[in-house]
Amino acid sequence: MRFSEIFDVPVTAEDDWFDTYLPADTKLFIDPFLIWEEKEGIWAGSHDHLIDFFEMVFNLVKDSRGNDQNISWKQAQKLLLFPEPFEFCLGVAEGSPHGSGSGRGLQEEMLEGVKVATGLGINRIAHMEMLTLFQGGMGVDRLSDMVCNILKSYFIRYTQQVAHRHNIPTRRTKVANAAWDREFCRWKPQECDLPVNPYIDAPVILTPERFLRQIPVASPDGFWTYAWSSESAELRGDLTFDIARNVSRRDKAKLARQNPDVVALYLKKLEEESKEPYSLADDPNLVVKWYEMGSTLTPSTALSFAPQTPEQFEQFLQTVLDSFKHGIEEQDAWQLLWYKNHAREERAAQALFRSSVIHYCRANEIDLTGESNAGRGPVDFKFSQGWSSRALIEMKLVRNSKFWDGVLAQQPQYQVSEEVARGFFVAIGYTDAHCHPDVVKKIEKAAALVSETSGKKITGILIDARPKESASRLNDPELSAELRAAGTEEAEGEGSS
Repeated sequence: MRFSEIFDVPVTAEDDWFDTYLPADTKLFIDPFLIWEEKEGIWAGSHDHLIDFFEMVFNLVKDSRGNDQNISWKQAQKLLLFPEPFEFCLGVAEGSPHGSGSGRGLQEEMLEGVKVATGLGINRIAHMEMLTLFQGGMGVDRLSDMVCNILKSYFIRYTQQVAHRHNIPTRRTKVANAAWDREFCRWKPQECDLPVNPYIDAPVILTPERFLRQIPVASPDGFWTYAWSSESAELRGDLTFDIARNVSRRDKAKLARQNPDVVALYLKKLEEESKEPYSLADDPNLVVKWYEMGSTLTPSTALSFAPQTPEQFEQFLQTVLDSFKHGIEEQDAWQLLWYKNHAREERAAQALFRSSVIHYCRANEIDLTGESNAGRGPVDFKFSQGWSSRALIEMKLVRNSKFWDGVLAQQPQYQVSEEVARGFFVAIGYTDAHCHPDVVKKIEKAAALVSETSGKKITGILIDARPKESASRLNDPELSAELRAAGTEEAEGEGSS
């Protein structure tokens, strides 16, 4: 359920916060460039606060003279280790709001970025993205983790304002990295009054919708493109700068470190450009509305039994998959997998499936884990009801370049790793070629082959997600002509009598 549902919050014109889904993370991220534009209200000064943090780290690195055994260097290390800000329910850990946070490898890379900057005589940066470009960029989730930690005091105050406005109950609880102390160069945990996420019994912190994106405004690819189009003549002597594509992260970082002035110009150019947050209203990648959209499939195909045995558990899963397939193919739910005449990405199909089956699972005490780690990599869905009743479901688009690897190699390996005997490989087809009978036969044959060779039972299923005409517009010309003829004959018969 979403924050507004849990706390029964009527959303008003004053409410600009993202209504986060509390049981799991939403794959959106806070972009510091969107915060940079804030000039008034509670967020005024927030970007300066962000940059002040890095100025503090700069001073520590400068004091250490690059000696990683120096106490100042070690203090900088501590500041650059960012725990997962699970309170925000943002990021890639879709199974739950607990992720990994900024690891020590990234911490060292950030330190190197700071070391490079201080070595170039830079004492204060205008944007923290300069450091990420010096190291060749980082995952947008890690960038977001840093922003959430460094500005957590701002987000806490914002959430408290929302809670006060709507009389949302809060609880005093300890929050890690609630603030940072410039005098002593350290993080400060604090006791804060915040709403509580009932799914993890931990505080919730809200963020404005306008800060959220899927990809960062500033990126190594964007920097490389800018440098190629605007500064290539000057840069040719510094780096083999004659290939604009397929450039490694290392080369992009090298270019940035050798040309900090060009990085500054690139970031200045971004300041002047329009920067749009992710469109929550349209939700083109189905990262927000998947829960609501999937739940619309559930009521029309309610299950009539609760599994009690491993055999019934298998039947339950087959029924769930048949229900999802029926909704997509026969009840216009295919529309949920399309956006403005474009077929959605694989993750959107997986999210829609998850949101439709989670209701069945809750009602029948079945555990559903999305993207569980199956030893050799993440499997899309793991269902379990005790040890003896377990199954894995892998879902891929037919257009996926690794589609056949999925059914022939990945699926059986996942089942071996998890010691699960039952599996389903679900293919989503968007075109006539994807849904051709030959493809269906090939999927079924591949599933039968790997079942035989692996000793695991795997069923292959194709779901036809091609656009379909509304039933009200369908007609059979031959049948229509036959019915008209029958009506005419009946009318003539009645007239002669």
